[in-house]
Order: sequence, then structure tokens, then C-alpha cells
Amino acid sequence: MDVSPERNAGAGGPRFGVGAVVVGLLPDQDPAVLHYAVALAAATGSVLIGGYVDPGSYLIEWDPHGNVLGQSLDPAVGPDDDAAQTARELGHLVRDAAVARGVRHSFRTLGGEPAMALGRLAASVSASVIVVGARRPGLVAGVEEILAGSVVRKLLFSQHIPVLAIPRPDARPPLHG
Repeated sequence: MDVSPERNAGAGGPRFGVGAVVVGLLPDQDPAVLHYAVALAAATGSVLIGGYVDPGSYLIEWDPHGNVLGQSLDPAVGPDDDAAQTARELGHLVRDAAVARGVRHSFRTLGGEPAMALGRLAASVSASVIVVGARRPGLVAGVEEILAGSVVRKLLFSQHIPVLAIPRPDARPPLHG
């Protein structure tokens, strides 16, 4: 059985290590998420693409067939906007981590629902994997997940490429042996 990335990439199969590593980033996120994404990009010789989804954004350019126009990949935000400041800080984190490992990199600010935005970004760059962190700790994050749903879960059900979820640092070991 041939499981080479080249053979499976065209057939819709795994492309792990063939395309970019997309990492979804949030402010105050566990640094392990970016660390593992950079390490994976370095190990596979891939480009690292960081993505931050502006929580105040929404998409208005859906067409009746469910397609989205290219403008959705990079929403326009003002230079003094909170999202722009957060994006600059996250962009610097991506740059510093990637440069330290000699990894080619870029950073994008995205609009819309987080899982869909990361999925569109991954598709637009022919990514081999999307790296995300588990839900942030705390009551507010838990309520947000109940109302909006889990980004990891949505990615797992909507993507045709691997999704790597980095567990929270305070995750407990399973109760079973």
C-alpha cells in the first residue's frame, strides 16, 4: 500500500508535511500551541502561518451558494482597533518563535466564525495541518463554548486535513487505567 504524501495529496487524503502549518492563535493562549506548531513546521520544512480571528468580525459577503469571497480572509481593521493591537502582538510572537527556529512564516488576521475562518485560511494556502489549542480555562470560556461550540470540534467535523489540538496545561489525567 502506497501512503506517500504525494500520492494521497491529490486524492484528498492526508497531506501531512506537504503543505503549510496553520496555527490558530488567541491572546493569553498557552504558549505550547505556538511552540508545537513551530516545531512541526521546522521538522517538516513547512511554512508556518499564524491566524488570529477577530472576535468582533463577521462576514457579509456570502453568496447564495454558500461561497465566500476572498476579502473574508483578511478583514479590514483600523490601526488603533483593539483587534489590530492584538494582531500585532500575536504577529510578533509568531515572528519571534519562527525566526528562532529558522522557519519561514506569515501571519493573518481573519474574520468570521473561528473554525470556518481557520478552515478557509488552511484551504487557501493548501495547508497540511491546522494546529489549535484546547478551550481556555475559566467560566467565561466555558459559557462561550456552550453558546458558540468548540472550535476544535467544528474543525474536526468540517476539515479534510488533520487537526492537531494541543491540550491545556492543566488537563487532568483520565480516571481510567
